[in-house]
Amino acid sequence: MDGLYEGFAVAGYDYGPLFRGVRAVWRGEDEVFAEVTLDDGVVLDGFAVHPALLDAALHPLVLLDPDGGQGVSRARLPFSWTGVTLHASSARTLRVRLRATGPDTVS
Repeated sequence: MDGLYEGFAVAGYDYGPLFRGVRAVWRGEDEVFAEVTLDDGVVLDGFAVHPALLDAALHPLVLLDPDGGQGVSRARLPFSWTGVTLHASSARTLRVRLRATGPDTVS
């Protein structure tokens, strides 16, 4: 966690306070787990998943390949989604499990 958002800023990704939702990160052998949270004052505005919460859930992707030759400068962003199911809505906190399934794919 230390330096995660500072590293993003150096790489040109300057996340404002609303989008700095990663609260905890831990690693498995081939996966990264994270807890991401919206601050109490954030209004959910009827989103099934608030965009800032979804965005923060993807920030730990850089830890799957922390150096990758480039570190945070190689931030990954989703191009497409498949097999997504929404089980609940209006969450303020998510627990996320991220695992690389290929060079450019993640589950």
